[in-house]
Amino acid sequence: MPALVNVAVLLCLASAAANAGESRALHILFVGNSLTYQNDLPRLFAGLAKSRGHDVQVDMYAPGGYRLAQHATDQRLLDKIDGGGWDVVVLQEQSQMPAAPRERLEREVYPFAQALSQRVRATSPHARIAFYQTMARRNGDVQTFPDLPEAHTYEGMQRRINASYAEMAKANHGLLVPVGAAWEKARKQNPALPLYADDVHPSLIGTYLAACVFYATVFGESPVGAAHPPGLDDASAALLQKLANAY
Repeated sequence: MPALVNVAVLLCLASAAANAGESRALHILFVGNSLTYQNDLPRLFAGLAKSRGHDVQVDMYAPGGYRLAQHATDQRLLDKIDGGGWDVVVLQEQSQMPAAPRERLEREVYPFAQALSQRVRATSPHARIAFYQTMARRNGDVQTFPDLPEAHTYEGMQRRINASYAEMAKANHGLLVPVGAAWEKARKQNPALPLYADDVHPSLIGTYLAACVFYATVFGESPVGAAHPPGLDDASAALLQKLANAY
């Protein structure tokens, strides 16, 4: 229910500007690491939104490998946040951390998600915090979690990541952007779909799927029929749009 309320607030912001005859852009800050800057997810999302008639202005702060704990003390990011004027701030944790055991999550992840959410709302009180639920590693992660058998497979690792992001979104009254869930569905229905560029990062196809899920979540609208980048063929784009439409 909170996610539905948050979507409604975003839509009200957009429609209020339209009704006032203004060209009111939605200002979105993406905070993450390489899973955000790979293939320039913010730009893909903005282009997709523009093709559907939405004016979106995006900014990104995504040093490679960064964790929320690092973001929470990075003055360059804090200055961006403190500048205010954000409608949406997207938070993305490092790729492995959301799959960690609960005691590590409560010590190393959740407090920093809360701190960043509170920082955003202090200067952008109407901003929505959106949690980018990322994809698990292609084959799970035995090396990082030797004593956590569930994380040794893609399915188990994705399940843990999905649950951690859902908890962060609920605890911070934020939006859950269920890219991980859409990714899992795509892998099950279309095993040959080349979503990964390597064992960790998305290919252009994978990033476009993420952009479609962001669009469906932020605007509460279907991405079917939206524009896609030149490197993606029409059939693949249509498939990804339909997959994201379920979310």
